[in-house]
Amino acid sequence: MNGMERRLRAVEDRLAILDLEAAYAVAWDFGRAQEWAELFTADGWFEMIATGSMPYLRVTGHAELRGFCEQIARQWSGLHYMHPPQLEMHGDEASSIIFFEFRHVMRRDDGHVRQGNTGGHYHTRYVRTPAGWRMHSRVEKAVFENVS
Repeated sequence: MNGMERRLRAVEDRLAILDLEAAYAVAWDFGRAQEWAELFTADGWFEMIATGSMPYLRVTGHAELRGFCEQIARQWSGLHYMHPPQLEMHGDEASSIIFFEFRHVMRRDDGHVRQGNTGGHYHTRYVRTPAGWRMHSRVEKAVFENVS
């Protein structure tokens, strides 16, 4: 691969990861659990660091990821507002830090509705697979949550 081909591939890789991040928000926000899970590698995982009222959580593999998204979609709906990722590319692997805000509505079993927003950052590792770039791991660290 010559220099121009390497540069073109680097640009294509960055754009593919940006598309992957857009697909993440769309799949989650629309409750498309299978699509969301398949954005991860087969052994990929999503982790939420415990902060405030939010407990620690880690789900691994497509089945657990899909189940988690389905569970959340039964009570929550919302929209992701994500900043562009700070990407570091390393051949067939990459990593990022992404700041986000998630504005949400939660429907409780007793009929009450809670609105709020959560902000924080994701630390994500990506790998190139035969199907394209996928997330191997994503760690969510909430910095604030406002609810009413």
